[in-house]
Amino acid sequence: MGNRLIFLYLVLLRRGDGEGYVGPVPVAGARFQKYGGNTTCVRIDSPCLPSQHWLAIDGGTGIVPLGKDALAGNIKELSLLMTHHHHDHNQGLLMCPLTFHKGVRVNCYGPIEYQVGPKQVMEQIMRPPYFPVKFAIVQDHFRFKPIEHPESTVLVFHPEGGAKITTVNTLDGIKRKQPCQIPMNGGCYPLGECLLVTMIKTEHPEYAVSYRITEGPTGKTFVFLTDHENTDGLPPKLRAHLKGTDLLAADCQYSRKKYDAMTAGFGHSTPDYCVRLAKFGEVPRLMLTHHDPESGDEQVDAILQEALAAAETQGYTGNILPCADFLTVEV
Repeated sequence: MGNRLIFLYLVLLRRGDGEGYVGPVPVAGARFQKYGGNTTCVRIDSPCLPSQHWLAIDGGTGIVPLGKDALAGNIKELSLLMTHHHHDHNQGLLMCPLTFHKGVRVNCYGPIEYQVGPKQVMEQIMRPPYFPVKFAIVQDHFRFKPIEHPESTVLVFHPEGGAKITTVNTLDGIKRKQPCQIPMNGGCYPLGECLLVTMIKTEHPEYAVSYRITEGPTGKTFVFLTDHENTDGLPPKLRAHLKGTDLLAADCQYSRKKYDAMTAGFGHSTPDYCVRLAKFGEVPRLMLTHHDPESGDEQVDAILQEALAAAETQGYTGNILPCADFLTVEV
């Protein structure tokens, strides 16, 4: 098993085809050439995944080029983890080639709120008069995995065993046994060979989750914490979620000045708070994501500088970088 874990797709428009950016709405223009113009989509690449099976987080506009690359790579299955159901995190599915290609199975995992889960969202966004193709026409190759209790749920992936949904309690019981193996699709496989996905609820106006992804053979861990509001304290569940993370991608949409003046309560974070999270978790690398659509390259650079200044003040010595189009990070 290798140690490659994270491959990020955060793309709206390919270089040369336009200009773009990573935030709550897709944008274009000369101000956005450095960091790009997309809404959220992150691909996780690990040898713990089955062959020809891709794993991604969110279906923002970045999933359009991801889908093209997936078809070019002849993949057979995509597992898509939805953080929540706001339009900026699913709008790319309307134009993603995988939505219309029945040769690729798409597994959609996501939270339920107001009795609405991933299936109901797809049925609603793909209906006339809002969209010309009804979801019923393409639904045969979709499988929906609603997550009712994210904080007690674990997703498990194994290169031979496939994928499985289980619970934290069940996994804890497996860890206490020898040999430490998990039953999956008719077989039993060492837990240490698996990719584990755990989750917690974030602070956001609607039900949103943060995913923690751990690669068994290497112990490398990635946390994707988007759409999360600043909190004065660090709740125990958030502390456990962050501790020991190798790479944290954290929502950093607003400068502290803008947050204090007008955007507190919107469900997004600031540079000083992101640095605080990274320092607490002893995270060696912090990635700033979910940029404000009003922030061009100059403003994103300013937020990065604000984060670097906060790191000096707080004594955080890790590396900090902002998300950008076609960004690839190895953990």
